[in-house]
Amino acid sequence: MKADHEHSSETRGRAGPPPKVSVIVGGGTLTALAENPFEVCDYGQAGSLTARQLIERCAAMHDRVDLVPLEFDPVPSFDVALPQWLALCQLCEAALASMPDLAGFVLTHGTGSLEETAFFLSRVWDLPVPLVVTGAQRPASALGSDGYMNFHQAACVAANAAASGFGVLVVTHGEIHLPAEVTKTSTFGLDSFRSPDLGPVGLVTGSTVVFGRSLPAAGPRVLADWRKLTGLPRVDILFCHSGGDTIAIEAFIAAKAAGIVLAGFAPGYATGAQARRLERWVRDEGGLVVAAARATGPVVRNSRNDGHGFLAAGRHTPQKARLLVQIALAAGLKPSQIADLLR
Repeated sequence: MKADHEHSSETRGRAGPPPKVSVIVGGGTLTALAENPFEVCDYGQAGSLTARQLIERCAAMHDRVDLVPLEFDPVPSFDVALPQWLALCQLCEAALASMPDLAGFVLTHGTGSLEETAFFLSRVWDLPVPLVVTGAQRPASALGSDGYMNFHQAACVAANAAASGFGVLVVTHGEIHLPAEVTKTSTFGLDSFRSPDLGPVGLVTGSTVVFGRSLPAAGPRVLADWRKLTGLPRVDILFCHSGGDTIAIEAFIAAKAAGIVLAGFAPGYATGAQARRLERWVRDEGGLVVAAARATGPVVRNSRNDGHGFLAAGRHTPQKARLLVQIALAAGLKPSQIADLLR
């Protein structure tokens, strides 16, 4: 990876006590258990590990990172949403107040919506230490589980002083990713989490953390004060496909959606019927439409979507564009400001 800058550190062997990192088990495959050590597809029936139990299983890390468990009610990733995100922020703020020597946090999370949790938190995280989100593709009970190494490397990143400038990061399979760029690309592959356009911002080899590029300079990272968020405006995603009509659009509008994001034909198009209906909604009712795509790569402005009044999602996937619009609307931003954030 070609580096704009590099910062490397090995946590073992440093002078003084190891850095302290708090561990939050949010649920998911990393801590799930199955009866059969070869079962990697159907698990959870045998329970799951708590944060304390996960730390006990990773006791060999004690000379690298001082791991401190935090209590949190784990939730399957498909049920994680705003209540859990706000609870995580509250938990971390309280932990940092009681343990000001914390270097950072590690959150284990189900991989299904990991990128959404990481992205939301990255746009509201205002604590001075990093939060590193990690997950696994194989349960904790499996031979060859990837979870323990992912957890170990996430903790090493959270303990690294250079990570604090990034706020929230995702670490899996020896790679460090920005939440805005990373996505899950495979249901079972161990290297599922990738940043298809720009690649990882850093690597972890063993316990050695190397950052290879810096944060993008454009735009504010923190969009809203999570302490003031009590809800998010409704924003829906329209999956575009051959022969797509306007039935889903009418349902979204009837449900009082404040915005609609296209999971569009690359590079971000809806069908003609859908585009015309959405154009009327934007023009006549003040609706907000963001054109994203089902494929990787940026969605940029063009005359077709400009003519419909749609905003371009940039490099944001449909699910991340949705979250960005929700946070921005909750913060009172105007469409022109949202367009700048999406670039």
